[in-house]
Amino acid sequence: MTRSNLDGKGLIAALCAAATWGMVGVFVRWLPGWSPFAVLAGRFLAATAAMLPILLLVPSFRHNLAFSFRTLPIWWLSLLAVGGYVLGTTAFQMAPVGEVTLLFTTSPLFIIAYKYVARLPIKRSEGIGMLLATAGVSSILFPQLSSYKAVSWQTTTGYLLALGAAGLLVLYTLWFKTLANQNMAPKSIDVVFVTCLLGSVLSILGAIFFSKLSIGIGIDRQAILVLSGLGILSTALPFLCYTVAAQRLPVVLSTAILLLEPVFAVLFASIALQEIPSLWFGIGSILVFWGLLTITRATNSS
Repeated sequence: MTRSNLDGKGLIAALCAAATWGMVGVFVRWLPGWSPFAVLAGRFLAATAAMLPILLLVPSFRHNLAFSFRTLPIWWLSLLAVGGYVLGTTAFQMAPVGEVTLLFTTSPLFIIAYKYVARLPIKRSEGIGMLLATAGVSSILFPQLSSYKAVSWQTTTGYLLALGAAGLLVLYTLWFKTLANQNMAPKSIDVVFVTCLLGSVLSILGAIFFSKLSIGIGIDRQAILVLSGLGILSTALPFLCYTVAAQRLPVVLSTAILLLEPVFAVLFASIALQEIPSLWFGIGSILVFWGLLTITRATNSS
């Protein structure tokens, strides 16, 4: 095993991203019925406000950020990330949360498909691990799947948006990994800040032009606290951790670890929302961990 193939800090960062992204559903449930753009605007503004003092007060961060603003890749990377957040949030508004979460976790399958089209080698253990982990996520969300109900156009659109969000995450990961291998990748914290800043501007414009944002939205102390948690704990922190993981881990592994996100989401929901998990949660969790362990071993042996 080489350090570049399996990095301990990268694994911890990826796990942190999966755990903190798993808190999004709880925060959104605690918010009033805002439009997707309004939720995103508050989310990105809170994250930007939390990061700005750090970047301005630390000289090295301030210098790197000034340089990053003048580089084109950071803006394209940020635009991909913002697009994923927009599609994902809108998908939650249009389709059941469980089914959308399941589709979010298909990003590793996009990676396998990309490797197949690009004629890159795919290890047998990678494919087996991916199937096991995906089966585990499906088992966790099985009770919520409406397989016997007619699917409306709105729900179908939500499914497509969720798949689009997963695809954008793959593009972001592949591009960032390529830049990192060429020693051209911008600093992780710079990418996160530019993403939150750009997301704030675009979300506010979207709320104004598409959501008919009104002054009557109730912003009380609870809403401010929830938005702060959503922006800091479930936006800036996980995105920073995932960006670090994308630099340090193989692409398949960094995306596969996100299959743990529904596991964390169910755990948080059972604690904060008293949504007790079913037996399928235990079965699915075992499959997810088994699949991730198989992928990790494949990476370890390379």
